[in-house]
Parts: sequence; C-alpha cells; structure tokens
Amino acid sequence: MSACFRLTGLSFLIFAATATAQDIPWELFLDNQSDSACDVVNAENAELVVLSATGQLVIVSGTDVTLEDAVVDDQGFVFFEGEPTGTIAFADDGDGLRTIWWMSLTGNVVRVNGFTGEPSVTDSFPSDFDDVPCDACEFWDDPTPCETPPPPPITVPLCGRNIEIPVATAALGLVGVRFARRNSKVRTRSKQA
Repeated sequence: MSACFRLTGLSFLIFAATATAQDIPWELFLDNQSDSACDVVNAENAELVVLSATGQLVIVSGTDVTLEDAVVDDQGFVFFEGEPTGTIAFADDGDGLRTIWWMSLTGNVVRVNGFTGEPSVTDSFPSDFDDVPCDACEFWDDPTPCETPPPPPITVPLCGRNIEIPVATAALGLVGVRFARRNSKVRTRSKQA
C-alpha cells in the first residue's frame, strides 16, 4: 500500500510497498521530486529505519535499537512520548542527492540522544552532510532480509521431464562418450580385419 503526504513544504513522501522476494521489516520511501528510493532516515548522529508493522524508529547505526517512544505516523510526522518532534522528509544533502531526514518542523536536522532516544533540534541542515547513506541493508544487524535468493536452476525438457542443465549436460555427455567408445571399437575392429 502506498500513500502520498505533504510534509513541511519540502516534498511529498511516498511509503512504498516493501513486498519483495524477501520482505524487509522497514519502510522504503520514494521521493516524488527525483528517482531516489531510501529506507535510511538520517539524523545528525544516527541512521534509523521506520518499522513497517509499528511505525517505530529503530537506530541501525551500531547495534539495532528500537526507540519504543519514537513513532512515525501515516503523514510522516514523528512523535516522541506522544509529543510531535518533527517530520520524515526528503531533502538535498551536501552531495546534491535526495536523501531522507528526520527534521524539526523548521527543517533543521534532529539529533538523537544516545541513551534515551530523545530527539533535539540542531543548527544543521541536510545540505551540511556529505556521503549520506540511503540503503538500510548495510546497517541492519540481521542480513537475512537483504539477501538475494539464488535464481532457480535452468531446466530443459528431456525425455518428457524438465531436467536441470548440469544433469542434462552430464546425461548427454555420457551418451556422447558411449557413442565415441562404440565408434572407437568399431574402427579398431575394422582395422584389425
């Protein structure tokens, strides 16, 4: 389910459906002003994700820690202990790329207290940051949701069955060896006669 919301006049935020071959437990956000798709929410001192099931923020830089009292609503507003503390929105970073940020209602980047998870406003803006991450897979502690499953084996129809290429190749190779050996014996007999 995707929804589109207006946030702080900076951009629209689109919650993308996260159904993939392996479901990821966090939200993926699409920017309507570029082709950016990010799932890392950047703060001044932390990288976070928004859990799909609960809307809670999880610090993923370092050990993954769920901020029980920090929740993002359907409109992209962030609440800490029930009080509004900013928004999640796309903005241009220092490299000129569109990345997603936890910002105060005035557009300043938020800092997360490392002990309590409480946000505070900084004097920084997204454009003050370079080399900003956008992919949560490089931070998430459990790599399983990010693993790409191997492609299914390629099969060929052989004798009324679909057989995997290596097996079919081996079977045809054995037939070829048998045929070559038979021809070799026939040549040897004809030379002896």
